[in-house]
Amino acid sequence: MTGYELRPARESDAEGICALWGGVFGDGEGFVREFLRVFGPDCGLVAARGGSIAAMGFCPLGPEAAGYACGYIYAMATHPEHRGRGLAGEIALGLRAAAFERGADIVATLPASRSLEGWYAGRLDMRPVFRKGGEGVVFPRRWLDFAAFCGGHDPDTPDTLLAAARPGVNLDAVTGLGWECAFD
Repeated sequence: MTGYELRPARESDAEGICALWGGVFGDGEGFVREFLRVFGPDCGLVAARGGSIAAMGFCPLGPEAAGYACGYIYAMATHPEHRGRGLAGEIALGLRAAAFERGADIVATLPASRSLEGWYAGRLDMRPVFRKGGEGVVFPRRWLDFAAFCGGHDPDTPDTLLAAARPGVNLDAVTGLGWECAFD
């Protein structure tokens, strides 16, 4: 990561976040700004270089699964010119650590494709745990509202969310629960 600054995202990063998010995922600025309004940039980490956002990821907290506090890694993206430098891995590790420090017991994610499952397993020691959609995990109102804003589930994303737990937390207690708010 030589030459990059890994730091928390901030309000002043909104334009760069919108540009990177739109370029990688194709979502419009309105979608990104709504995410930032609902969850705030402070749940994110960015890798910045020369005043530009080279990579980013977010991990809002709030869901509860069988009494365990959860976080959700979302919108991991690296600008094509900056790929292959380990930025996403550093951001993902930082998001997981920050979520555990802020009180999460479990961190989950829904990879955009099956091809990313091995990346999350290798970098974050994640394994298949939650079902995409359905009952099980309890979400705060803002999560439900943002999920409604996103629309229905994308049939092209995997059906299983991966998760990692802080030491001492047994993922078997939540395996198979539904995770409705995947924002896919």
